[in-house]
Amino acid sequence: MGRSIIIKQGKTDLSMEVKRKQQILETAAQVFARLGYTASVDQIAEEMGVTKGHIYYYFSSKQEILFQIFRQAMDFFLAEISAVNLQNLPADQRLKAIFKKHIIAICENRAIMTVFMDLRRDLLPVHWREIAASRNEYENLLQGLIREGVAKGYFIADNEKVISYTLLGAINWVYVWFQEKGELGTEKIADIMSDYLLRGLKKWPKVDTLENGKTINAISEGESASFSKTFTTTDIHTYAGISGDYYPLHADGKHIVHGGLLSSLISPVIGMIFPGGGSIAREITFRHESTVFGGDTITASAEVVEIDFLKNRLKMKLHWINQKGEEVASGEAVVTPPRQKESQLSRQKE
Repeated sequence: MGRSIIIKQGKTDLSMEVKRKQQILETAAQVFARLGYTASVDQIAEEMGVTKGHIYYYFSSKQEILFQIFRQAMDFFLAEISAVNLQNLPADQRLKAIFKKHIIAICENRAIMTVFMDLRRDLLPVHWREIAASRNEYENLLQGLIREGVAKGYFIADNEKVISYTLLGAINWVYVWFQEKGELGTEKIADIMSDYLLRGLKKWPKVDTLENGKTINAISEGESASFSKTFTTTDIHTYAGISGDYYPLHADGKHIVHGGLLSSLISPVIGMIFPGGGSIAREITFRHESTVFGGDTITASAEVVEIDFLKNRLKMKLHWINQKGEEVASGEAVVTPPRQKESQLSRQKE
């Protein structure tokens, strides 16, 4: 069991008074989760092993206790999503990190989430309005991240508001079915769920035609796209077999990803996503910055930094970033986008 959301709100140098309040809120969440809002302050005190007067010394009423449980839970989630959103990560990796943190927090705080999901109608209207405002802020941050992902070519979503509600509904329901002694741990569950939910948003490139290739007149400086992949030991061994590179660092159990395998992630970006079908990479430079291991998730991205309309060429800045937001490689590319769409060429031939 991880540390409570309520305990996480505090710092290590908390005063005794604040520590006592946190202990009361943590105990109250457990009691409310079992008995609902009909639970009395006496029952909370009994569970904690103190007198009712001890509870009332720190909180004026049962309603104040309930409100503070909601308040601290909402503050925690807002702080988590805001911190992730500031990281130097592509939109898809930031969204996955948010999913994982949210899911893990729910798994480790089922009592608090039970209170949050089941007892909201027991809050006074003035208290619920404050919590709802924070909830809306959380949802707006999530929707903004989805919009960013759509704008930069990571996601496809017709309505980010509906999508965000769908995603949060799936994630929040974890508190109902998660079992601490179940077959899978919290990290594994968070990985499975976040990967699955992200796949539904992903903008996958078309591979059957060249229709998705953008001509130079449709491209702007600053436009970019990316492709993410989690490297497995199978990927490393397969590449070793293809390339003949069985250097011990790759094959002796350390499972370091080959530089050539890492650099290849830029190919689906340029050839299949942006500019897309019909593009030719005339020159690619690659600088390996740090080690990549099997299990790492790498996002390769290409951004247009210069357009030469006369020569029909793009200069693109390349980045390879891992799941921690660290740049593991960088480079540049000179790319010729397609002059005409495949459909246009086909019609001309006819």
